[in-house]
Amino acid sequence: MFNPHPQVQYLPLGGHAACVVIDDALLAPERLPAFAQAYREDFQAAPPAVFPGLQLRMPEEFTALLHDVFRDHARRALGARRVLRSASRLSLLTSPIAALAPTHWIPRRERTFAPEQCIAVAELFLFHDTALGGTHFFAPRVSAQALEQLEHDADALSPDAFSQRHAIAAGFPHASSAYFAHVRTVPARWNRLLIHDGAAFHAPAIADPSRLATDPRQGRLTLQAVLVCSRNRVAW
Repeated sequence: MFNPHPQVQYLPLGGHAACVVIDDALLAPERLPAFAQAYREDFQAAPPAVFPGLQLRMPEEFTALLHDVFRDHARRALGARRVLRSASRLSLLTSPIAALAPTHWIPRRERTFAPEQCIAVAELFLFHDTALGGTHFFAPRVSAQALEQLEHDADALSPDAFSQRHAIAAGFPHASSAYFAHVRTVPARWNRLLIHDGAAFHAPAIADPSRLATDPRQGRLTLQAVLVCSRNRVAW
């Protein structure tokens, strides 16, 4: 299913490992949107703090196919050794601004608290309308302690309380702020796969939320995966 000879580039992300951009990732990319359409009734609303939209868990057998892509094109760049566990889902970003949880008003990261492990995040764009947005990357401007407090409050406080405490308005992150500097935007492209360090702060690049839709044929359909990996014991 995945193209053994895709186009690969490595884009720097400041203090983190490069974002691996893999174009022409699938040999028959139209099959996944067709699958999503056929099973659209099985999509379920994700917990608001986890993902702002609908999702469909993918079989483990499919997720395992990503391991080869990661091994061939991203493992070395991200300093990973082997995949320990993984999960993937088809995702439709559908939530309007008013329905976003505060956790999605700020850039997000995926972390493992085991120092011998790291997390890789993969996102495959499965839509032709590039105006639906790619992915923004950010670098923190504040201390680690301030970031921890910000993330805690985004999860624990009501939207009004979070906005009042941190002077952050509801909306998808799109520019530099008091807390984060915008580092790079990777544009969306049909059949483009991004793989990056989960610890890098990132957010969907949504310029016009009114374009989001619940129809897999029209909306911002992506394949998203998380791969928990062991770290290299020594540098390559």
